[in-house]
Amino acid sequence: MNNGVFSPAVNDTYFISPDIEGLFSRIENNRNKKTQKILLQGPHGAGKTEMAMHYAATNGLKMLIMDCANLREPRDWFGYKKIDNGNIVWHESQFDRAVQGGDIVVLLDEINRVHPNVMNTLLPLLDGREFTYLEEKNDNIRVGKGVVFFATMNEGAGYSGTNATDSALRDRFNRVVEVKYLSSDKETELLVKRTGIENKDASNLVEIANQIRKRSTGLSSNFSGGFSTRQLIAAAEDFVDGGVDSLTFTISNLFSADGGTTSERASVLQLIQGKFGLSDGSPSKAAKSRLKGG
Repeated sequence: MNNGVFSPAVNDTYFISPDIEGLFSRIENNRNKKTQKILLQGPHGAGKTEMAMHYAATNGLKMLIMDCANLREPRDWFGYKKIDNGNIVWHESQFDRAVQGGDIVVLLDEINRVHPNVMNTLLPLLDGREFTYLEEKNDNIRVGKGVVFFATMNEGAGYSGTNATDSALRDRFNRVVEVKYLSSDKETELLVKRTGIENKDASNLVEIANQIRKRSTGLSSNFSGGFSTRQLIAAAEDFVDGGVDSLTFTISNLFSADGGTTSERASVLQLIQGKFGLSDGSPSKAAKSRLKGG
């Protein structure tokens, strides 16, 4: 890694659909002709960042991830003046160097959290001009050849701190990918490959996650939050070592206990008990066997 720029490793367990493979092929074929811009939107933990990393890794490109929520001032993005040996000089930011250097994937993570102070300077980089003028620098920042911009977005009432994404920003991304959770079979396969969990246990965890997701979306939702693939992988990792008891910490404790027997946590515990054969919250014989390594 060099000032935030890194080379992602290829993840052999990453699942990519044929249509996304086709999209990635078109991006790679055209990135040296024209800057490529792709908007990834969908629920948290569904694999948006990993999708951008997979493109970079499989095409041998370096990558820079910009955390839009935590970069509040133009200097955080573009650089600033400083005094060096009595002279006023311009300090280039990692973003400035990466974008102008070219042949890189730049991920604008949670772009709808970009502060308004930054947005007006960022927009010209993302349109047909592909440069923006910085008064403090008294010069332009230009997009180098072979740059691919990915932007991720979580939208909706459940995501505090996001700004409404206006048409000016959306118009700059000519490709939009709806990143969704994998099918049950594929998500089960993913857990098995990444964690070594037994297939049946992986399938049970996926079914629990899907029930939680259903209860957290739509007009009739009664859960305040869903359950991401990222959280599911963490649950499977602990399950391999700790069995069903580990799910207290990786699943049920993530949900509120307010309301006692009618709480979200109580509902989640019922899902866990139903899938792993528990009646009173104590481990089943099979779970005890797993805990003992049997």
